[in-house]
Amino acid sequence: MTSRGSGLLSALLGTVLLALAGAAPAQEAWHTMTGPEKSFTADLPAEPKYTTAQSSTPAGVAYTMHQYQLEQGASAYVVQFVIYPRDVNVADQQRVLQSSLDRTAKDMDGGKWGSANFVKLPGATGVDAIGLREGSEIRSYSVLKGRQLYTLLHIGAPGSARSAEAERFVASLKIGP
Repeated sequence: MTSRGSGLLSALLGTVLLALAGAAPAQEAWHTMTGPEKSFTADLPAEPKYTTAQSSTPAGVAYTMHQYQLEQGASAYVVQFVIYPRDVNVADQQRVLQSSLDRTAKDMDGGKWGSANFVKLPGATGVDAIGLREGSEIRSYSVLKGRQLYTLLHIGAPGSARSAEAERFVASLKIGP
């Protein structure tokens, strides 16, 4: 993600944190959302709001971030999807994910994520990070497969990052072929 892309993430996190107090209580049935061109699916407690945001690489090549956001109860659920342009070097997937974590860490309490665990997946690399920001706990689960970056964010009260709801959300990510 570029610095403009991480700026969008920072702005989103701030908006979500402000809106959490007035959200509705959780529901039993979850909603399966499908990404552009059936590239992935993820489950959320209800139907999310879909938006797009334009960003650009350091060389000025534009790309689109697809974003699905749901605020419910004391939690927020965000799904982001990006296809990086060809001028972004994604050969070292762990480096790309670490770079993204490093850029967003400055917005976390203490300027860092509390934990970050990398996982090797078939044809992809993922990172599961947890940190605190302004009284909320944020879990960021990202998977980079080729040029496609999938990020799931769970934002809630401290201690919620490993809750049953957060685990269900993260485990629900299914990436297409």
